[in-house]
Amino acid sequence: MTEKQEPSPILYIIDGYGLIYRSYFAFINRPLRDMEGNNVSAFFGFFNTLLMLLRDYKPDYLVVAMDTAAPTFRHVLYPEYKANRDKAPEDLHAQVPLIKEVLDKVGIPQIGMDGWEADDVIASLIKSASAQGVISVMFTGDKDLLQLVGPRTRALRPPKKGERDYRFFGEPEVVEEFGIRADQVVDYLALIGDSSDNVPGVAGIGPKGAVKLLQDYQTLEGIYEHLDECSKAVAERLRDSKGMAFLSQTLVRLKTDAINVDSFATDQFKMDSVDWEKAVPLFEKSNAKSLVSAVKAFSTSASRSSLVSAKPIVPSVAEPKSNQDGNGIDWSVKGTYHAVVDLDELHVLLDEMATGGIMALDFETTGIDEMTAHPVGFSFTNRPFEAWYVPLVADGKPVLPESEVKDLLRDCLIKRKVALVGQNIKYDYKIMVRWGIEGALLSYDTMVAAWILDAASGIYNMDYLAEKYLDGYKTIHFTDVVVEKDGQFSDVPLDKAVAYAAEDADITWRLYLVFQAALRQRQMEHLFLDLEMPLVKILADMELAGVRLNPDKLTEFDAEVVVRVAAIEKEIYEVVGHEFNINSTKQLQEVLFVERNLPTGKKNKTGFSTATETLEQLAAIDVVPRLILQNRGLVKLKNTYIDSLPKMVNPETGRIHTSYGQTGTATGRLSSRNPNLQNIPIRSDDGRRIREAFIPDTGKLFLSADYSQIELVVLAHMADDPGLKSAFIKGEDIHSHTAGIIFNVHPQLVAPEQRRIAKTINFGVMYGMSAFRLSNELQIPQRKAKEFIEDYFARFNGVRAFMQRTREQAELTGKVATLLGREREVPEIQSSNKMEKSGGERVVVNTVIQGTAADIMKLAMLRVVRRMEKDGCRSRLLLQVHDELIFEVPEQELTNMQLLVREEMEHAVELSIPLRVSMEVGHSWGELH
Repeated sequence: MTEKQEPSPILYIIDGYGLIYRSYFAFINRPLRDMEGNNVSAFFGFFNTLLMLLRDYKPDYLVVAMDTAAPTFRHVLYPEYKANRDKAPEDLHAQVPLIKEVLDKVGIPQIGMDGWEADDVIASLIKSASAQGVISVMFTGDKDLLQLVGPRTRALRPPKKGERDYRFFGEPEVVEEFGIRADQVVDYLALIGDSSDNVPGVAGIGPKGAVKLLQDYQTLEGIYEHLDECSKAVAERLRDSKGMAFLSQTLVRLKTDAINVDSFATDQFKMDSVDWEKAVPLFEKSNAKSLVSAVKAFSTSASRSSLVSAKPIVPSVAEPKSNQDGNGIDWSVKGTYHAVVDLDELHVLLDEMATGGIMALDFETTGIDEMTAHPVGFSFTNRPFEAWYVPLVADGKPVLPESEVKDLLRDCLIKRKVALVGQNIKYDYKIMVRWGIEGALLSYDTMVAAWILDAASGIYNMDYLAEKYLDGYKTIHFTDVVVEKDGQFSDVPLDKAVAYAAEDADITWRLYLVFQAALRQRQMEHLFLDLEMPLVKILADMELAGVRLNPDKLTEFDAEVVVRVAAIEKEIYEVVGHEFNINSTKQLQEVLFVERNLPTGKKNKTGFSTATETLEQLAAIDVVPRLILQNRGLVKLKNTYIDSLPKMVNPETGRIHTSYGQTGTATGRLSSRNPNLQNIPIRSDDGRRIREAFIPDTGKLFLSADYSQIELVVLAHMADDPGLKSAFIKGEDIHSHTAGIIFNVHPQLVAPEQRRIAKTINFGVMYGMSAFRLSNELQIPQRKAKEFIEDYFARFNGVRAFMQRTREQAELTGKVATLLGREREVPEIQSSNKMEKSGGERVVVNTVIQGTAADIMKLAMLRVVRRMEKDGCRSRLLLQVHDELIFEVPEQELTNMQLLVREEMEHAVELSIPLRVSMEVGHSWGELH
């Protein structure tokens, strides 16, 4: 029987300054601070990560490699080495001694050698470890160190873009990632150089070229032995930079004789000897209460493996996944949840949350309409796998006094400024405002974060996100605890209420940890933190403000619409020769395709289509489809707006409160619902009659600010087309300008019909309109439509080139991005199916243009609202409709608001052509257009 072999011990070597820098810059937009206001981001992040490593990877031995201030042999060899690096920020530098002090106190060794870099120390430690049969793991993101990867050496590296897990890099992973072997990394860097260390490399040789050369000739020496086999240009570059190439090789190659360790099996390196209790005073001094909690999870007699999975407030790196290999967190584990039924206990818990500075919060209410619902309890946490629920009412009975609970929560959120994490946090914010807690800091919305990460998904509810991102976690559903159809959460027994409600806060926090890392990896954190999160509060305030409605206007219009619908129906019956049910698809099919013998279009389950698109085509050849469309339009207006709007007036406020969807579109545009104010016809008289019912408060006016042709402006800027840009810069009517070019006439002599055609082409071509579609739109032969499109692209060649570049880039990557970096995956563009691919090509161009325009509008909203707050304006932003903002303005503020809004909107971004805003003022929305 073969004796079981003991596994080799593992040494983890921390790249000290690499982790310090990464931790510091992870929080650069929102630095963590101690009670005295000092930046402690690097300190927090360093020990957050170190504790995570000890808990999840359980090394046998550990050491931190550090740089010293002394110059190294590389600086002597090449004085310009690292000369391009900026001096470390003062508030980062100030944290290093504190980090070192904690390491010394707890007993974690740190090694730095004058004359050597930390990387040389790491290489030397690995050499010593290998000689002792110890496996080495480098905890680093530095690609230079991959040269050390071998049979007994791996690197634990930060997640790749688009992933959330740390990755172990052995020899196969190096080949997979870079296309070269680990023993070729030195020569690879010698060829391409390293800008971070100012290593020169070979001018003109990039990563792809270097990989090809090393695949062909194996080493730097081998490359120079075969210069005659290289292309003329490559050979010339290599000859010109030969000295720099071999100098770079020397600079990059790590030394293994900086230090020798006789044995790692000593108390100096063993983690069993670490005493974390000695770190507690320094953690408390730095306001690192979450670290204190993690340290106290070590029992006095337990080994290092007893470190529980309570997490720091903000992890500095992505968490490793463990459900397969045991090396990380299993997010599918159920949490531990508590009921808080004592005010003193609530006070203590909220004080703990306030000390941490951030927490997840989720309200349970009497309904889903945040403008009428009231709280029945709330849950909170600042760690995964544990949360608390505070019931105001449970099992149909009061539990805690509402006013006192509210005061404690208000003190935590407002006075002590605890930042909030939430899932659809706009809902909770509005509940709090209506409850009497105003001014909460909205820090992180996991629903919005999920949308930014996957804008095409369209599903961002907690149940779905938990299953998708938390290892298949299955949440408790509302219907599991509220069984009755019209049941209330306040009637649920306390134990079931706790399980359901506290889980919401716990899952929200888990998602927060996962999404933080993912957004950082995808380099989309700036879009989330600087644009979308500030917008959450602005949208919530707009929704809370609502808009006043004059129902008498709608009553008056309703009487007219009833008469008009009856007249149209009568005309239809007269033309057809008999009455029939206009709303019956079957009867309408009989009239159109049998009795009137009109050409049939698409066929569906109920027969030939009578959809709007089909009727629009048939309207060109027959009066009945045209009349049917008119009838449908009026009936839709009546049902959707005339009859419904008065019922939507909030009884408490007397105003209509629409809801804005921030995650409702893949392009980034805002959507509107309950009611959808964006779908009210803009240019028609009927639409104007609906909008006339929306009025400002007494003594106030509506101010409309509309970006003029913003999507065409974006197209002109991104295409860098001289013709389009010239028209915008000169302030010309863009459609007349286009018509003048296409029809070869002076813009001032363009006929209305020519301008109409040009307008259709301008917008249609931008979004990939085909000649067939254009011919239908303009009611012209398809051949003529094709000529218009070809002529357009011939005159505006920059537009064609831009669209082609955009499609080609998307085809390579499978995704597309707006000017501000908002990404959207478009897998269809890589499809072998011609129809799918064509659809994908339209989507990528549409996303770039429409998405960039949406981003600009959001930036404008932020700028305007911030300026209004700064200037103490009493005006309010009420509505956002497509490219238009509508403000309710006191008459005495009108002039100042016009100047303010124009200035902020026209300077939201700096493009190569100016953004222009048109303004209108009125006593109703209908007067504005």
